[in-house]
Amino acid sequence: MLTKFWENLTTEEVSKLSRNTIIIVPFSAIEQHGPHLPLNTDKIILDRIIEKFSEEHKQSRDFVILPNLCIGSSSEHNNFEGTLNVDSINYINFCLNYLESIFSKNFKKFLFLNSHGGQTSHIEIIAKELKNKYKYSKIVKANYFKFDGYNKIISENELKHGYHGGEFETSLMLYLAKELVRNKKITKHKISPDSKNKNIIGFEKNVKLQWNSEDINKRGIIGNPVNASSKKGEKITNIAILTIKKIVKELKLF
Repeated sequence: MLTKFWENLTTEEVSKLSRNTIIIVPFSAIEQHGPHLPLNTDKIILDRIIEKFSEEHKQSRDFVILPNLCIGSSSEHNNFEGTLNVDSINYINFCLNYLESIFSKNFKKFLFLNSHGGQTSHIEIIAKELKNKYKYSKIVKANYFKFDGYNKIISENELKHGYHGGEFETSLMLYLAKELVRNKKITKHKISPDSKNKNIIGFEKNVKLQWNSEDINKRGIIGNPVNASSKKGEKITNIAILTIKKIVKELKLF
């Protein structure tokens, strides 16, 4: 197999794939990331991490990567210019229909790899519905931004409360696509107000207040990108690649 990417295979090559081949399904979004990061931040980060992972395992026949589902459900950012949003119900139905074309061909093992926090609940529903219909399937759901080990690079407070255009994502972009970062637009921003919220109700509490991004920051940034660096981005990327490697290794055994 000359390629790990589904769209570069021929129909004959797909027909010859083992039904135990792990199908990696990337989910991302095109949405505002403040004045310093491009709209395709979630897509670029996930694409580049997957590309690096694939390059490190070019001889492996264990996995194939589907095209990135990059038009996501981003209603929380919909009031900002440039955001491309599909409402939740239509997004879930589209993903179910799309993935049916692969599940129905008896592939058994799937890694749903997500880079957009706003659609984690959607992916839960998608996985639940597909598992209910294809009971033999093994579906693993993973949000790359929740992998263990990032707290060695980014502070716990920023990781928990600075989740959109902050130090974490800006560091990744400075490493993976520095030419797209508007460095002069990087300014200090506050992290989510939940960091000092002692109430029961909050944006990130167990009792959640529904929010749009402008409710937290009028410029759309949630976090402080000032301390971001390419070096931090490289370390985060390495952790992400290593974690994906471990997931694929474990999923092979199912």
